Parts: sequence; structure tokens; C-alpha cells
Amino acid sequence: MTALKGRAIKGFLAKRDPGIAAVLVYGPDSGLARERAVKLAGGVVSDLKDPFNYLELSDADLKDEPGRLADEITALSFAGGERVIRLRTSGEAAAKAASILIDGLDSGHIKPNGIVIIEAGELSPRSGLRKAFEKAKHAAALPCYGDAPADVRAMAQEMGRAEDLRFEDDALDLLVSMLGDDHALSRAEIDKLILYKAPKDLRSGPATITPEDVRATLADGIGDALDDTASAAADGDPARLAKALQKAATAGASPIGLLRAIQRNFSRLKAAGDFMKAGDSPATAMKKLRPPVFFAEQRSFENRLYKWRGGAKLDNALRLLIDAELDAKTTGAPQREIVERAALRIAVMARR
Repeated sequence: MTALKGRAIKGFLAKRDPGIAAVLVYGPDSGLARERAVKLAGGVVSDLKDPFNYLELSDADLKDEPGRLADEITALSFAGGERVIRLRTSGEAAAKAASILIDGLDSGHIKPNGIVIIEAGELSPRSGLRKAFEKAKHAAALPCYGDAPADVRAMAQEMGRAEDLRFEDDALDLLVSMLGDDHALSRAEIDKLILYKAPKDLRSGPATITPEDVRATLADGIGDALDDTASAAADGDPARLAKALQKAATAGASPIGLLRAIQRNFSRLKAAGDFMKAGDSPATAMKKLRPPVFFAEQRSFENRLYKWRGGAKLDNALRLLIDAELDAKTTGAPQREIVERAALRIAVMARR
């Protein structure tokens, strides 16, 4: 089976494929990989603390016994039922053990009594571990990459529906713009928002999440750090930007999340500038944005409008940000360095 993608992953996680006895969960988003590994395990064993039906291994356990994965998945449980064998690996250290397991499964020599779940970090297309799973008939590979904005939006709506909460459109747009591509971090922030509105068993009925709710729960942490970074870059203040970047890193903001916050700020400046070209006043242009510019931010936003208005400067800034995101996702260079360098270049452009 080749590496699963998109909807195929969602379907695979929702309904277990009885023909698959080993799964590789890998990728740079460790939070998402962990969540998927737990979901897969929970579909086989209801209690992940069960010492008979759930076993965790490490690379050290397989160093001298590469055949142990194959042995464990065929072993019968003293308590009855299927077993989960979960391995957290650094990558290629598990390649030999995985090959023995997969060869046995595909040849029919191994009759599994459950499932093996291997959780790894980022693996290149040349990885022996990844290749073994992608070519196997009875194993699957699940890549775990950072969330796109559409993924964050879908997750927020799904989590809200589960608690009888509906997002206003502006609130959902604001939430997505404030969160990055780290799945676990985004889920934690959305959980915090749901707790702020109260779970459904603590409310008398449905409720609506507003932009004010999002600001109240996220603005004092990552959201505040992202806003400070975007504002400092647009204002052309390198010293303040350096402090904001440090604050964002300390708060746990992802590099892609930082980049999207700056992109959102400049996209709003461009949209407001277009309204002004059509004859609107700055105040009217800011009201037309979705969500509208918050009252306390209007003076600063208007100053930025005039700073970036006219010429090709704003278009060049947006192009620079798009190129930075492409580089961060494709070159393999440190993402934070790419994003911070782009933000500082933006700050210098603002002063010209």
C-alpha cells in the first residue's frame, strides 16, 4: 500500500482495515503523529494501560532482537483479544525490524494477532523504513505534515460541533489566522476556547463563538505574540520586531504561524488600500474588512495604510512573504531562520 493522503487517511483512521497489520506514522508534525497513533491503538485496544494487550517498545529493545516486532505481533494475549505493539523510533534504527515484520506479513508466514504501530519523525523519500511500508501489501504509511489553514478551520468546526458551539464567520477567520500549522498546539488552543465558552453539559443550550471570544482566550498568549510580530514588521521597527520574535518563540508559536500572521496583516492592508482607491475613507475601509479592525487598533492600522500605500512596495512585501513560505516548506533550511529573515526584510522595506 502506498502512503495514504488526505481523505484516505481520514477514512483509514475512522474504520480499521482488517488487511493492514502494521502502520508507520511519520512526519514533522509530532503532535499529529502522536494523535493518529493513539487513535489507531484505541481502535484495537480500549485500555492503553492494559499490560497484556498493549506494549510499547523503543529502538533499544530491538537493537539485539530485530525480530521481536514479528514475535510480539503473533503472540497471544493472556487476557484474550488482539494486541497493540507500539514502537517510537528515531527512524532508520527500526528499518531492519520493520523489514522482517513486513516480509513475514506479505509472505503469509506471520499471522498477526493485532497491529504494530511505528511512530517516527520526519523521513525522507529515500528512507528505508518509509520505502518498506509504502511497498507493503499488509502495511500502510501515514504522513503527518503541518496543518494548512483549511485543516485548522475544519478541526475547529468539528470540535465546536461536538460541544454544540457554532463559530461566527469572522471568529473562525480570526482563529485560523492566529493559529499555525502545529496540530497539537492548535487543538490545545481550540480546547481552551471551548472551555472558555463552557462544554455543552455545563450550558443550557447551543452557543456562538464570536471574535471577542477568540481574542479573549488567545490574545494573551500565542495570538498576542503573533500580532506583536506582524505589527512590528509592518511598522518598520526592527528593534521591537526582534523582541516580538523572541516572545513568539517563547510562547511556542510555529514559524509558519508567524508567517501567516504577517501575511494576514499585509493582505488586510492591501484590501483596505483597494477600498480607499475606490473612494472610501480609511475609517470606512477598516469597517469593510472581515473581521473589521478592532477599535483599539484603528489608529495604528491607519498609520500603516499610509506607510504602505501607493507604488509596488506592498505587492513586493506580499511576494516576499509567499516566497518565504515556499522556502520554509521545501528547502529543508531552518524554518524559523527563513521566517525571521523575511520579517526583518519587511521591517526594513517599511522604512523606505
